[in-house]
Amino acid sequence: MIRQVLAALAICLGGLISLPAAATSREIFFTVERNGTPFGTHSLRFETTPQALTVSVAIDLKVDFGPITVFRYTHRNREVWTAGAGGLRLAALDTQTDDDGATFRTAGVALGQGFRLSEGEATGVLPGDIVPTSYWHRASLERRAWLDTQSGRLRQVRVQPLGPESVTVAGQPVTANRYRVTGDLEMDLWYLPNGEWAGLEFSARGSLIRYRRQTPADVAVLPEGVKPAPALASAAP
Repeated sequence: MIRQVLAALAICLGGLISLPAAATSREIFFTVERNGTPFGTHSLRFETTPQALTVSVAIDLKVDFGPITVFRYTHRNREVWTAGAGGLRLAALDTQTDDDGATFRTAGVALGQGFRLSEGEATGVLPGDIVPTSYWHRASLERRAWLDTQSGRLRQVRVQPLGPESVTVAGQPVTANRYRVTGDLEMDLWYLPNGEWAGLEFSARGSLIRYRRQTPADVAVLPEGVKPAPALASAAP
């Protein structure tokens, strides 16, 4: 499905794309902690071409009790984004999740001014500016409905900025802006002044989950053509 979308976009939208002329591939990597102890990883690979930005997400978590694994979670997510006069837009989404034996699939493609979800709880045509819960794109802070990449459910949220604070990125203290998300989802998110994702914290199943970014803060992961919209970027200190 992803290849078909890219082929169509290359033909139909070539004049609107403002992504870099040369193909690039970069990655953001997080360790995931449960109550202060690492128990998995979360990585995002960004591949850009003149036609689109492809984001590949991999989450691998497990909890062991001695030699026995008592919990395992895997998630694979592939997003295709296109850039035009209005900024980035989600063109295709395809995810698979195994939540300790319970499996989920979500899939959809852009359709006209909307986004058609073919698999997932909110099947049908969604707003064209919908953002998935992959958190890397800070434009999600402006939205009040997020598309859950595991279940395909629409999540109604509110976002409150809490201001800048010091966080640890790749073992070094850096300043990041903190945002509190409430509603159908509850979490805190951190973003670097350049708009890139720096961290995440939430509670799940009685445990505190914390994401710690291992990719250095001074590494430009996303090229300028796919940075957050100017209105968002200017809000950073």
